[in-house]
Amino acid sequence: MSDVAVIGVPDPEWGQKVVALVQPVAGVTGGEELTAELLLHCAPRLARLKHPRLIEYRESLPRTPTGKLSRRNVREAYLSS
Repeated sequence: MSDVAVIGVPDPEWGQKVVALVQPVAGVTGGEELTAELLLHCAPRLARLKHPRLIEYRESLPRTPTGKLSRRNVREAYLSS
C-alpha cells in the first residue's frame, strides 16, 4: 500500500459507516483480491464493527502542501463524488 485513509461517511441505516480509500503502490491494481487481503489483515487486529464496509481504490489521495495526508479533504472529496 502506498497510503490509506479511513473515514466515516453518512449511512442511512447505521448513521455512519467506515470507508477505506486506498492508494496502492505503483504496479499494484486494486480489486477483489486486494480487498480480500486487506480485510484478512483487519480481522485479527480490529473489532468487526471497525472493519471498512467499503474499500475504494484511488490513484492519489489529497495532501497538504507539506505532503501530509489531508483527512478533511479526503472526506470532502469522497462526499462530493
